[in-house]
Amino acid sequence: MRSAYIPILRIAPEGWISCALLALLALLLWSLDRWQLALIPALLVPVAMYWFQDQARRSPAKPLGVLAPVDGVVCFRRECHDPYLGREAIRLGIRVAPWGNYLLRAPVEGEVQAVPGASRQVSRIRTDEGEDVLVVVSSGWLLGARPVWIPFGERVGQGRPCGLRRLVRVIDIYLPASSRVEVALGQTIRCGETVLATLLRRTER
Repeated sequence: MRSAYIPILRIAPEGWISCALLALLALLLWSLDRWQLALIPALLVPVAMYWFQDQARRSPAKPLGVLAPVDGVVCFRRECHDPYLGREAIRLGIRVAPWGNYLLRAPVEGEVQAVPGASRQVSRIRTDEGEDVLVVVSSGWLLGARPVWIPFGERVGQGRPCGLRRLVRVIDIYLPASSRVEVALGQTIRCGETVLATLLRRTER
């Protein structure tokens, strides 16, 4: 896993960069005897630290469970045709909490694979049972990155940090059509802890 995903004192590395820039601006304004203006970036430092934080999470021991990748609220559930993999699927929409966990966590354990012809707004994880779970940014901006930054062909652990949510507002999760949804509309969820759905084994379908 790249070092960019590893928080330092529970703050994402890019958060420390933002805090350092704000602190330097405050010192510059203070040196110019503009102490009133210097208070603005100085007060924004703790705000930035809270925004970029990685809150400790305890993932449940549920190998076939699909965990929430971000903090937020379930805003819709639809049975649909998956436009990325050409299959019947269940689409769950999550409205991302702006002050939630900054690190995005993997919903399932498996291998990160490419989605042919898809944009960088889509990430695909294939489980050991051969099921595909997609994480799609449907609203917001990841600054050119994929939701799951782990390189293609490498494995990611369930509930483990795998990217940064940045300016994302809504994330969609595409599940196999046979999945059993475990959450209700309007339910508040916590990344890495709330079980969104359960992937049924082929013998259980």
